[in-house]
Amino acid sequence: MRVPGRLVLLILLCTGALAQAPTRRPPNVLVVLVDDLGWADIACEGSRFHETPRLDALARTGVRFQSFYSAHPVCSPTRATLMTGKVPQRLGITDWIHPASGVALPQGETTVAEAFQAAGYQTAYLGKWHLGEGPEDQPTRHGFDWIRGVNRAGQPASYFPPYRSSATNSTVWDVPDYDGVAPGTYLTDALTTSAIEFLHQRDLTRPFFLMLGHYAVHTPIQPPKELAAKYRARHSAPSGEAPPRTIPGPNGSVTRAEQNDPDYAAMVENLDGNVGRMIDALEQLGLRRDTVIVFTSDNGGLSTLAGRNPGPTCNLPLRCGKGWVYEGGIRIPTWIVWPGRLEPVTVQVPAFTADLYPTLLDLCGIPLRPEQHVDGVSLTRVLRGEEDPRVRDRILAWSYPHAHGSGHRPSAALRQGPWKLVMALPDGPSELFHLGSDPGETSDRAMVEPDRVRSMTAALHGWLKETEGHSRADPAARRKKLR
Repeated sequence: MRVPGRLVLLILLCTGALAQAPTRRPPNVLVVLVDDLGWADIACEGSRFHETPRLDALARTGVRFQSFYSAHPVCSPTRATLMTGKVPQRLGITDWIHPASGVALPQGETTVAEAFQAAGYQTAYLGKWHLGEGPEDQPTRHGFDWIRGVNRAGQPASYFPPYRSSATNSTVWDVPDYDGVAPGTYLTDALTTSAIEFLHQRDLTRPFFLMLGHYAVHTPIQPPKELAAKYRARHSAPSGEAPPRTIPGPNGSVTRAEQNDPDYAAMVENLDGNVGRMIDALEQLGLRRDTVIVFTSDNGGLSTLAGRNPGPTCNLPLRCGKGWVYEGGIRIPTWIVWPGRLEPVTVQVPAFTADLYPTLLDLCGIPLRPEQHVDGVSLTRVLRGEEDPRVRDRILAWSYPHAHGSGHRPSAALRQGPWKLVMALPDGPSELFHLGSDPGETSDRAMVEPDRVRSMTAALHGWLKETEGHSRADPAARRKKLR
């Protein structure tokens, strides 16, 4: 007797005779980490001077955070937090890492790259690292299989070949791996080309975790000449380039009051085009829908400096810029994009750099490491439009116990809901702002909210006591994990 096909299928399903459908391959990850890009530097975040069509388009396709913060107002500490999921002072990295200081990312930390590497991912790092100068401190010793263009310092010697400087005997600023590059090749273009080469050369049997750490838009402000000419022609004064409008900042500093630097604008536009090149490469290789993309910065834009001249960008309506714990120094553009899996949405809930480690593990189905990323929270529920009290109700805090060329003096800050306390270290005085009604931190309410100041000051001191590490990373301790 002939058995109907549907009955045969039902019998096979019930007996488990049919093989299970193949498990979906974990997604790839691309993290684009930009240096010194301010929250207001991108057109979709408010810039009327910089042209960023590719970044605007990317932001529209993903989860766009309106209150995302760097872990610190300067670069190395934030980068250490991104790697570890820990606030900088736990790691002993509380300032940008100076040449020959011996400070580096501790070897005992399990980095996000090592977590992905352990899960079977091929890992790659390109560009600015700034987490240690010695050969034992480079990305290959912290979980990355493939690296290109990683120098030993915090900025490139030059954005033009040979990416070296004759003005100094130090080689830490030199960018390696590009001796054969064509004359005139802009560094941001060269790094993107290398990242695309990695996509073509990658191990096709494994997903990838790729971090593209652009040196742009950090100093030296050296733009592609043709783009700079476009902005200069559009905004030059009859008698020459007009000086920028400025406003006075704290401690005798000066802040740029408008975005009108043609060289900086050209660097931003070039960066925009190179992010577009990466997206196009993913599309051409059929990887776009299978890749989680994170776009973020390591601190706010450089707008405020001690002395007469301001930085090259403006963060208004946010206060100050890089080097300060005011909003302009720590609020950064950050988006997480995964087509077909995360719906485009704008998120108001505050989050920060440490959250990226557990969030990426969670999105990729990799077990979390709560003993490692102790200060980060997975944002996956937020990304899916759900309420998450762990994120909504927590405090965020920052400590920068050093002076900085921006005019900053040692300070710390704490955000709790819409309220933010800024405190001079070690013991005040303090300022209090309501970010909901005053995102520019222009109205100090400390005198009219003394109880709130006391409670937030106690919370900030408690956080500092809990998280304080060493003033410097111990060079001996950091070598425990050498391979």
